[in-house]
Amino acid sequence: MTPLTESIDFCAEGMPVTEPAIFVVATPIGNLDDITPRALATLRNVDIIAAEDTRNTRKLLTHFNLPGKELVSYHDHVEDVRSETLVARILEGGLTLALVSDAGTPCVADPGYRLIRLAKSKGIKVHPVPGASALTSLISASGLPSDRVLFVGFLPVKESEMRREIQSWGVARASVVYFEPTRRLETSLSLIAEIHPGADVSIGRELTKLYEEIETLPVAEMVDWVRGHAILKGEAVVMVHIGNSHEASDSASDDESAMTHARREAVKGFAAGKTLKALLKELGGLGLQRGDLYQLLLDVKSETDKE
Repeated sequence: MTPLTESIDFCAEGMPVTEPAIFVVATPIGNLDDITPRALATLRNVDIIAAEDTRNTRKLLTHFNLPGKELVSYHDHVEDVRSETLVARILEGGLTLALVSDAGTPCVADPGYRLIRLAKSKGIKVHPVPGASALTSLISASGLPSDRVLFVGFLPVKESEMRREIQSWGVARASVVYFEPTRRLETSLSLIAEIHPGADVSIGRELTKLYEEIETLPVAEMVDWVRGHAILKGEAVVMVHIGNSHEASDSASDDESAMTHARREAVKGFAAGKTLKALLKELGGLGLQRGDLYQLLLDVKSETDKE
């Protein structure tokens, strides 16, 4: 690790100015106060800014009084050609370039990796300028296990492909995080509820903004939450913890015993007229995953209603 004293000049100036370089600059995902001093210094000093959407980036630069920068459009549809052009310019002119996306950290389910890969192959140094990220923001505030995390970007659009993707999570041994347009949340969550009924889910939307929402629920409850939500716009970040599928095998017998006890108490509770909500609270101390207990209560209630 670089000693702090050796990195002060780099951080204070925002960038080294003695050689061609690319800076991968994180920008705010909502709250503009989340931009770092180093990011501002870098954007001020580079020769070129490659932006996913030049209109959005121009607004950001204007807000922070950084006008007059050369902005070049760099998005999915031009990435192959534009990366070659930009790398050639950097090498020929000894220039520095900042890569930014619409919001958050570039190259995380956003354009950029082709530019970075090509630049590295040509000997151009690439420096990360870390900052805001919707991915890490939700992980940190979800309340779900985060010691192992699998990020899968955006889910496939076709339901059959989405189903195969979600099925694969059963052996992932990790919490899974994905980005999703809010209009498709019900579809993906319904499939998760079908394939992994014991899963717990956290959804983050409008992160760092005035109307920020972060909700963590068992997947069946989350489906209902989405269906009953009056306003869902834009994109959401979703984190899924499958439950006990990847826990140590020596806990399996304890879980089975707890499930058996919970089922027995649930049968008695429903017979006595207790509500699902009351039983969920009453049996919550058995050590079961909340999603597993909720699904068990749903099953027992369904069986009880049929009798």
